[in-house]
Amino acid sequence: MGSLEILKAGMMTSIQDLGRKGLAYFAIPTSGVMDQNAAKIALLLLNKNEDSPLVECTSSAPEIKFNDETRIVITGADFSWKLNNENINRNTILEIKKGDVLKGQFAKDGLRGYIAIDGDLEIRKIYDSFSTYTNAKLGGFEGRLLQKGDVLKWKDRSFPFFKNKIIPIKKGPEFNFLTEKSAKLLTSNSYKIGIDSNRMGVRLEGEKLESSSYQLKNSLPVLPGFIQLPPSGKPIIVLQDGQTTGGYPRIAYIQEQYLSELNQIPLGGEFQFKINKG
Repeated sequence: MGSLEILKAGMMTSIQDLGRKGLAYFAIPTSGVMDQNAAKIALLLLNKNEDSPLVECTSSAPEIKFNDETRIVITGADFSWKLNNENINRNTILEIKKGDVLKGQFAKDGLRGYIAIDGDLEIRKIYDSFSTYTNAKLGGFEGRLLQKGDVLKWKDRSFPFFKNKIIPIKKGPEFNFLTEKSAKLLTSNSYKIGIDSNRMGVRLEGEKLESSSYQLKNSLPVLPGFIQLPPSGKPIIVLQDGQTTGGYPRIAYIQEQYLSELNQIPLGGEFQFKINKG
């Protein structure tokens, strides 16, 4: 558990993510970061999911005191950032110690900057997004811009990195081939990366899954991230050098951003699947 305190708010400093989708019919805008590229870079450097919240700064920088150690990444416009009055670089991981103070000035080569924190910010999702929409007092930190005295808290992410790792998946075209028990087992199983895995595919070690069929009538397209179920009942994940067609049921698939996370898990590493409904 960690926290930081806003000593000075800056201008229009807020909590944002990549926005909420599909709600225009209800007159709820997308909101979210104004520079997706800069935000994604910050999250990527900390190996965080793209839907994670981060701090967006506009025009003038906030001043922040860290009450606990962590790591941060700053991207976007140049606010002449300083940590404990020492110049620091953007687009790199910065090690933060308890009591450190981050501050900046007015933006010089742009308008907006982003601060990503290596922890899970305790911000509640509203309509499947952490983004702040101030006109409706919706999302973010109490539905408003950050103010002097606000305290943001975060939960430390689990370390070592591969312990209790969760990989989000979506249901595949043949997900319904799984028996009811195996459909539940898919996300309750603790899987290991098999030692015979390679760039073509990952062979998973775990409890056997049962299917109404282990063979499709025709060979169908597969892409990196597709999870196939062969007769052994042990799933195989197609990777970057994998085949382009296959005859095993495609019970699920891993989206590109999460496949990168899977590809960093070493042989023998453990993880679980979680169905992503978003």
